[in-house]
Amino acid sequence: MLELYHYEPNGVFLKPLVALEEKHADFTSHWFDPTTFEQFAAGFPSNVESSLQLEREGPLLVADGTVISSTFFMLEYIAESLPGPSLLPESPYDRYRARAWGQFLGLSLGSTVSALGCARYLAPSLAQRDQAPMRRQIEAIEPIERRNAWLAVVDGKYDEAATAAFLQRLAFPVGRIESTLAAAAWLAGPDYSIADIDAYALTDPLRDLAPDIVNEKSTPRTLEWLARIADRPAVRAARGRTRSGRPGTAFVPGIEPSRWG
Repeated sequence: MLELYHYEPNGVFLKPLVALEEKHADFTSHWFDPTTFEQFAAGFPSNVESSLQLEREGPLLVADGTVISSTFFMLEYIAESLPGPSLLPESPYDRYRARAWGQFLGLSLGSTVSALGCARYLAPSLAQRDQAPMRRQIEAIEPIERRNAWLAVVDGKYDEAATAAFLQRLAFPVGRIESTLAAAAWLAGPDYSIADIDAYALTDPLRDLAPDIVNEKSTPRTLEWLARIADRPAVRAARGRTRSGRPGTAFVPGIEPSRWG
């Protein structure tokens, strides 16, 4: 039995939804709102790994009672354990490349994209809430790194200077994606794979968050690749699981940069 606990289909929450839809998998969807801290409610699945995962408030996959956290691990599990179209590169070297992309983009894009999204969308939303009870909820969050990530949003640490620094960090990973796609249709071998699902979920938000960096002039191959993936039936189905109708505005703190360094 497969159960997926997820938020709006954006960023890290989009990855396992796409993979499960690609596999035409039978799974139970549990939608939760991490911005109201439903992930800390009694009965929400957790284990030591999930409480310390680098993606913090990200999705959880429960497979026959076992909790799986970290979305790239979820992608590998879904690709290997479920019947249906192959999502793993065929050759060992290309499988290594897929994992290398996952690690590289988690480090270079994951924290930056979430920070930009939190600055634009989450911080103004949280500012409209009753601050005292919200801060009490945040002060109860463990570990301290996870708590501080929420406090950074609430306390306005994602200011214009921080946002400018985040944007500067995008040049290298976005350039690497663009140059790779100049030589091949997909990121890790001749076929669409979990490397593309992982990268798509982290890169697509940049069309909105960083249009000066991801655009027709600077990254034409990246935009063509994003469009091809967006047109896949599985991706359309995953996107269709939105409740707000605005999944591109849904962000939470993470991936945690301090422990990626």
